[in-house]
Amino acid sequence: MDTALLESFGLDPDVLHLNHGAFGVAPVQVRRAAQAWRDRAERNPHRFNRVDLPPLVAAAREQAAAFLGIDPSRAAWVRNVSEGVSAVLGSLELRPGDELVIGSHGYGAVAMALRHRAARTGASLIEAAFPVGADDDTIVSAYAAACSSRTRLIVVDRVTSPTATVIPVTAVTAAVAAPGRSVLIDAAHVPGQLPDDIAASGADHWVGNLHKWGYAPRGSAILWSRPGADVTPTVLSWQLEDGYAASFDYPGTWDYAGWLAAPDGLAYWAELGGWETVAGLADLVTDGQKQVAGALGVPLDRLPAVPAPTMRLVPLPDGTLTGPEQVNPFYEALSRQRVEVAPIYFAGNGYLRIAAAPYNTPDDYDRLADVVRELLKSR
Repeated sequence: MDTALLESFGLDPDVLHLNHGAFGVAPVQVRRAAQAWRDRAERNPHRFNRVDLPPLVAAAREQAAAFLGIDPSRAAWVRNVSEGVSAVLGSLELRPGDELVIGSHGYGAVAMALRHRAARTGASLIEAAFPVGADDDTIVSAYAAACSSRTRLIVVDRVTSPTATVIPVTAVTAAVAAPGRSVLIDAAHVPGQLPDDIAASGADHWVGNLHKWGYAPRGSAILWSRPGADVTPTVLSWQLEDGYAASFDYPGTWDYAGWLAAPDGLAYWAELGGWETVAGLADLVTDGQKQVAGALGVPLDRLPAVPAPTMRLVPLPDGTLTGPEQVNPFYEALSRQRVEVAPIYFAGNGYLRIAAAPYNTPDDYDRLADVVRELLKSR
């Protein structure tokens, strides 16, 4: 690991960090910026919250929107993708017999939210199923086939969480578009990892986290909706009638430091090299995937046709994970060895989802391989 960058990100140097995409890490200077906002708020809480805060939150939102290339009046602050999905679901009128569609690689908490909403309204959750390694045409066809005249919402992951697959969302949106349907892009891993044209996607809604690959404090995410596809915030508060974006700006009394310091995280992303650095991390994780696979003696066929730039899957040897109940014990075994990486059980197979962040170096993947081999020997 890069010692200087580990220190810059404030990470424990005795731990191997290979799962940046899970929760993100705000660099130390960004955390300090957030703390400075907290300190300012506490010096005069009444004045800060009553007078200073609204324009500051709006200004930070405008900077986040500029980073994403979207109209700030259509960019709404939310704490994370789950909250954005909940706002869209809460604004959707569903009747018995209606259908919601999600991909088989969709994020578990989002699928749970859709299933809960469907159960309360008499709707159904339909899965667009496709295998790991499916090409774009297969993926698009799976979403199209899952839709019917009763479909009201299709949730499409841009980067899938369990399999680190990049989904051709613009093609999917074009294939499923129909009157009475909305498309929501789950872009949890997109900001700072993919330079997408959000408005050109054809989707009705898009929500992405700034706290993963944009290095903002946790709890910083943006929900975008095309004009005419307004969403009501999950928290109804003072700015509810002030327009789409502003209605999300003040969900009541809470700690706004993360939103206010989000531009500092995005600035740090640019200081590190922006898209040039992302390209370098893609090369690093590609080589790391080969290093780990070679050490474990596993093939790299039948993996995502278009993987996420900074994340990859590595198959585990047959028999390592034979069911979802084995994922947490395997994770704990790795964590006890001070290795933080994501074991995945998907469609009958076990994987490791590895990442490359600015603080990672090639020897990190050798260390990971060594630890996994030792664990497998002891089983």
